[in-house]
Amino acid sequence: MRAAEYIVKFLEENDVKIIYGLPGYNILEIYEAIRKSSLEHVLVKHEHSAAVMADVTGRLTLKPGVCLVTAGPGALNTTTGVAAAYTAASPMLHLTGHCSSRERVQPYHGVEDWLFLEKIFANITKWSKTVDNAVELPYYMEKAYQIATSGRKGPVHISLAMDILEIEIQKTLNKYKSELLFDVENIANNIAKRIMELEKPIIIVGKGVLRENSTMEIEELIEKTYTPTIASRRSRDVIPFNNKLNIGYTIIVGFGNVLEDLRKFLEEADGLITVGLERGERGSRDIMELSKNRRIIHIYQEDPPYGEIIENNGRITEINTPNLKLLLRELIKEITGYRSKWTNLENRIAELKEKVESDLKEHAYKFSEQKPIHPAYLVQTLKEIVKNEDTIFTIDVGGSSSWAELYLRQNKPNTLLTSDRFGNMGFTLPAAIAANKVVPEANVIGVTGDGGMLMTLGEIATAVEQKSNIKIIVMNDRQYTMIKNIQRGRHGYPPFQVDLQTPNFAEVAKSFGANGIRIDDPKDLSAILEEALKIKGPTIIDVYTTSEYESYRYRL
Repeated sequence: MRAAEYIVKFLEENDVKIIYGLPGYNILEIYEAIRKSSLEHVLVKHEHSAAVMADVTGRLTLKPGVCLVTAGPGALNTTTGVAAAYTAASPMLHLTGHCSSRERVQPYHGVEDWLFLEKIFANITKWSKTVDNAVELPYYMEKAYQIATSGRKGPVHISLAMDILEIEIQKTLNKYKSELLFDVENIANNIAKRIMELEKPIIIVGKGVLRENSTMEIEELIEKTYTPTIASRRSRDVIPFNNKLNIGYTIIVGFGNVLEDLRKFLEEADGLITVGLERGERGSRDIMELSKNRRIIHIYQEDPPYGEIIENNGRITEINTPNLKLLLRELIKEITGYRSKWTNLENRIAELKEKVESDLKEHAYKFSEQKPIHPAYLVQTLKEIVKNEDTIFTIDVGGSSSWAELYLRQNKPNTLLTSDRFGNMGFTLPAAIAANKVVPEANVIGVTGDGGMLMTLGEIATAVEQKSNIKIIVMNDRQYTMIKNIQRGRHGYPPFQVDLQTPNFAEVAKSFGANGIRIDDPKDLSAILEEALKIKGPTIIDVYTTSEYESYRYRL
């Protein structure tokens, strides 16, 4: 078979169902192979969206999402989405075209470096490679797939020289093999001993738990040990919010900006156990700040070397595992006859949650008659309307995300999708389209601001083409509100270059062939929103919101 056909065959054999991309001159051979295959292709209107969709597919399936774009500017247009997938530990195969290997001595799109794509993506992927020899293609495809799915999951990039795609190749038996050496039983035994030395531990969970589909194991561990649990900011949907031992998500820097009841939890604890955090994550740094003299056990799933490190006279233990799920299962077996000395946890946590939820609702309803509509009242209303636990939320960056993160709660893992630490604005709409493709039975709702919506407006056409059953709520406040508030509040600067000329997004949606609804009166919000969420097909809900508000004082 030809190299282009091999690539498509490889994807089919690895259970890939969908490719997200935009065709270009350098990859037409692959597109012809896709046309003859069983693969579904989603045609985006900007390459950034293809990377976002592949990212979301990787998160929801735990297998690499596939993004295919052409050389040069097509490839570079995906960098933001690829970098976001890297920070989110989302498995992805990022395939780009390249010019002919015969042209390597000539300026490539004006860039005089044959390997410039490889070098650029090396900084935002787990591995980046230019393939200009058809014989080596099978080996590198195997290697890319294994790297994307092993250790800390993430995107990999392969740049494909145009001329090799037509060459006949044989599938090689010389496959790439990685060695993941890890003594799971011994490590689990050591962790168990350290946990059982603690009287009142707290478990803090990160997104590594999601990427290994290990929510069930974490819930079993906290129930068996009777341990309260907190989620990191980017991992609010790791454990169902209604789990009786789940405190929720909170900012925990130095015990600051937290409720007194939560402060007591943290101060009572004699040890912190983190599971699935990342070393560079803000939550991980916060834990070191608040730990003081407490014992800390970090259980990471990252890339090699794997094993155990003990520091600070045994106070800090770090374990890096290639398989978090397997280690948790073994740990659960090793912990026997142990129960923490916490008492009355269920009631304490329930009271804390009730206090927070009541406070949030009271705060929102203070603005129930304000025009333009207050974001807090909008998301509180949305929260009251959406009762379906199969709902998947996709959340953008900016003021809209702050309010959505503050109010929304999920009782099913992996259903609150954000652009993660990289913060790529324009995430919501393409993410919602991908979520609907991967989980068509789910109720998919996106929350974005006008800035994020303007960045990916063309993907409304994609949603219409795909018959996406999605609802996108746009907080239309005509400003980059978060930036304005930082200018004014943190620096004392007057607002500058933050005003937007926004359209009526409902009318724009209709012009694409989607459903469009406008809400500008808080008295109509609940009724119109409830009906809008029942409409089939892509629906843009343009909500006229205020940009004048104070930031809320805590997050849980």
